[in-house]
Amino acid sequence: MTLKEAMLVRHCVREYLDKPIPEDVVNTLRQAVDECNRQGELHIQLVTDEPRAFDGFMAHYGKFSGVSNYIALIGKKSPDLSERCGYYGEKLVLLAQTLGLNSCWVGLTYSRIQGAYTVDKGEKLVLVIAVGYGKTQGEFLAADDGGCSLHPGSGAPHPT
Repeated sequence: MTLKEAMLVRHCVREYLDKPIPEDVVNTLRQAVDECNRQGELHIQLVTDEPRAFDGFMAHYGKFSGVSNYIALIGKKSPDLSERCGYYGEKLVLLAQTLGLNSCWVGLTYSRIQGAYTVDKGEKLVLVIAVGYGKTQGEFLAADDGGCSLHPGSGAPHPT
């Protein structure tokens, strides 16, 4: 799958299969995380085989299930931290899609699990991205219907 194809087919997926991510795919993601950290001066971390962050009330409220892998977007506190996390996070989301994985940006509906990732002094966990094999490939939903995609009338291309 090309990057452009990934942009067109990617949708938020909240329900995941109990299927481990193969080691070669994990290694590819870790290499990309390392590159994003170098380029973006960030401390992004890939967390694998850790289901507790999405096992609490908030995760169920957010309708997440089966999540055991996620990307923690972390960096030194600064005025542009959220922007850098968004830029490099999306690079990782699109790479994951090209590798056959699904994902979903998560702002509040997860639990912070001590020891799963490291937030150093002066750093902030901005958000996480659930990643893994989705039960479905997701579906296009208009933003006003609670979807993660842009509204069809926004001028953004609609995946067809």
